[in-house]
Amino acid sequence: MRGALSTADPPAKPTRVAAVTDQPTVGADEPQADQLDVPGNAKKPSKKRLIITAVLGIAVMVGIFTVIFPKLGDYGEAAKQLTDLPLPWVTALIIAGLLNIFAYPFTVLVSVPGLKYWAGFIQRQVGFLISCAIPGGGVFAVGAQYRILAFYKVPPAKSAAAVSADAVWVYLLTLAMPAISVGLLMIEGRSSASYGLIALIGAIIVAVSIIGIVLTLRSEAGARKVGQLAAKVIHPVMAKLKKPEPDVEGALITFRFHAHDLVAQRWKAITVANLIAQLTPFAVLVCALGALGAWPGEITMIEMFAAYSIALLLVSIPISPGGLGTVDLALVALLTAYGVDSSTAVAADVLWRVVWFLPQILTGIGSMIAFFFLQRRAEKREARGEVAPA
Repeated sequence: MRGALSTADPPAKPTRVAAVTDQPTVGADEPQADQLDVPGNAKKPSKKRLIITAVLGIAVMVGIFTVIFPKLGDYGEAAKQLTDLPLPWVTALIIAGLLNIFAYPFTVLVSVPGLKYWAGFIQRQVGFLISCAIPGGGVFAVGAQYRILAFYKVPPAKSAAAVSADAVWVYLLTLAMPAISVGLLMIEGRSSASYGLIALIGAIIVAVSIIGIVLTLRSEAGARKVGQLAAKVIHPVMAKLKKPEPDVEGALITFRFHAHDLVAQRWKAITVANLIAQLTPFAVLVCALGALGAWPGEITMIEMFAAYSIALLLVSIPISPGGLGTVDLALVALLTAYGVDSSTAVAADVLWRVVWFLPQILTGIGSMIAFFFLQRRAEKREARGEVAPA
């Protein structure tokens, strides 16, 4: 999903950023970002691992598009369909694509009251770009988001709360949407045992997650109990993989410390903003299938939602940059399984990527350039002893 999803993270200038954050608005007693146990301070993957992961991800992506995709649908036929789209649907696609870019910043704006739209726009679009540029780019994206919020004089504790809450809501929606879609398929009449099992498992995971989050936010003792229980579940898995166990208890206590007040006061706004952010790419897919004549007719709205939400689960698995190839393969396969012609499914996926993914990547590049320009201008003003405008 959004979160989440090579343009490398350019070298930061920590001394300069620290100078910008040392403003009276931060507060003399406010802990600085590098003193907080926050995701932005997490250890970055080694360069060797990063390169290997990127090469493997690109190889998977190329293999899917050049070997597997041609077997699923005819590229030539898909291209023909894309050249003859009805004007009303083209207009709807453009509106949906613009709405997707416009709505995304509100996921941080609702968590940081008083933050201006332009600042939220840069923070979210740069984060999206970095997370999609390389496999597992989420760690780098979080660090960049902290630096941008620091530049706009957001106290580190508030930044930690906003980023932590956003990560939790994305996780919940990523799991909840497929479970809901499968449940809706069953209501629609697709009452197979496999659908029922998937819906049940998904519902249990979401319910357990929500209960765990509520207990974590209610008290530190609750956070410790949830962390200890989760550690017991994770232990045999990590032991078999011969990997060090994550400090789940510590992570939950840290999350509660940062996000308790924010979630208690603004959970409704956070939910609405993140739900809109997750559904605007789906609106683009609906318009793409409508433009190609597959909807209404070959596929229902519920089937489209199921294909979209299940395919986007793969974004959380860092195989290829931005889920390119893996998500597309799953989406095309699911659309075809629900009755869409294979070439039309390929065309819909291409159209979806061109209208949703590509413009947001380009917007992210523009936002990154704009941020570097603003940062450089602030550094020059600081060097001259001028006060940067709020």
